[in-house]
Amino acid sequence: MLVLGIDLGTQSLKAVVCDEALAVRGQHAVGHATQYPAPDRAEQDPGAWEAALAPAIAGALAAAGAGPEAIAALAIAGQLDGCVAVDAGGGALHPALIWQDRRAVADAARVEARRLFALTGQVADAGHMAPKLVWLRRALRGAAVARFHQPVSYLVERLTGAAVIDPALASTTMLLELVTGRWSAELLDAFEVAVEELPVVRLACEVAGGLTAEGARRTGLRVGTPVAVGTGDDFAAPIGAGVIAPGPVVCVVGTAEVVGGLAAGPVLDRASEPMVETHGFPTGAFFVENPGWMSGGAVRWAARMLGLSSDAELDALAASAPAGAAGVTFVPALAGAMTPVWRPHARGTLHGLAAGHDRAHVARAVLEGLAFAARDVVVRLGELGLAAHEVLLVGGGAQSRVWGQIRADVLGVPHHVAARTDATLIGAAMIAAVAAGMAPDLATLAARVPVPAATFVPDAAVAGPSAEAYARYRRLIDQLAPLAAAPWASSAE
Repeated sequence: MLVLGIDLGTQSLKAVVCDEALAVRGQHAVGHATQYPAPDRAEQDPGAWEAALAPAIAGALAAAGAGPEAIAALAIAGQLDGCVAVDAGGGALHPALIWQDRRAVADAARVEARRLFALTGQVADAGHMAPKLVWLRRALRGAAVARFHQPVSYLVERLTGAAVIDPALASTTMLLELVTGRWSAELLDAFEVAVEELPVVRLACEVAGGLTAEGARRTGLRVGTPVAVGTGDDFAAPIGAGVIAPGPVVCVVGTAEVVGGLAAGPVLDRASEPMVETHGFPTGAFFVENPGWMSGGAVRWAARMLGLSSDAELDALAASAPAGAAGVTFVPALAGAMTPVWRPHARGTLHGLAAGHDRAHVARAVLEGLAFAARDVVVRLGELGLAAHEVLLVGGGAQSRVWGQIRADVLGVPHHVAARTDATLIGAAMIAAVAAGMAPDLATLAARVPVPAATFVPDAAVAGPSAEAYARYRRLIDQLAPLAAAPWASSAE
């Protein structure tokens, strides 16, 4: 028996075919575009996600030498914090506002920030779904909006007709009570949304339904093939790396970078301005995380700005510059700042440039600045009682040896690299396997995940320059603070 995992990412939709041992038999990816109609706006066409399903699945099946009849179940994991407004037939009424979209800043302030955090474990932020659905309803005035979806739940409904979402994804919306796991009547009222306009909350590994005739057409699979409820990529990636219980801090390095750790109970960051949020998790644990800043996306941006053709070229340049980048500092706020405080209006900064600097110093500063942001979060997680003495790197960005060493040097703790770069895909396949009855639970499957492929240990020779560079980064952020809006200040008691 084989299962199919789908990863609906920011840049592409990927499909993987795995067997019962979690061995990858075949995989394929199909890209899709992001539109940026204004500096604070980021949209994708949900139709492009649907259109990518059949070719991605066909490519994975062809690579596996298997046919549609071999697939026992499929599961989708994907980008968080998007919002899709749909009609009664489940069709999108507007381009999806994805996680990078910041247009709904004013709507995020509908609930006093500390009250919202106490209920949901979430920061009142325009990146989340609730403010976006308010904006969409206003923009679609007169249209018959039936439901609001996250990207994963949107695709599941298009394939099965079932409007469902798992507790982990639901906990990212700013609408779910963290402790009860139910939609909050208080928050639904504040954001003017009815419970009937949201998906029903069900467990990630449950079967949402079988493929409808239209779902079979969209995927190229057989009618009735079971489709799991699925979850978000922030949660599937740790699962795919074998992390299903409290243990190492996990950095999921994709277009965005998520840094978090698992806790047995709901751990809340009670700082005056929380750095991390607390979400549900498919195993019943809680994922305490910073939901991410542009990381791999910032590397690609920097490579393009420096006239380089690949991330590998940027790595090579960075390796030729000294630790600390000779005083050049990068603040990675290309889509707002998420560390050390959340500032939606903050913007990326390169500081300290002089005539003697070259592209290598800039490349090094970019990789260091991104590592500094991760350090902010790892330190905060440690203060909250989560293990911070080792870090597991997951995702495409984890494959950079230069960046991995920089991270270890900046944080001063070992960094392990997950054996598979495609952990989100593997996590989705694991969810599909449980839904298909091939395993009783995710813990059974996690035992089959390979051990880390590499480990980077801190280099004592660069500890001094790395510490000085981090201190410079924090001073720069303090100095830039007046240039960024402070929504938390407006809601202070």
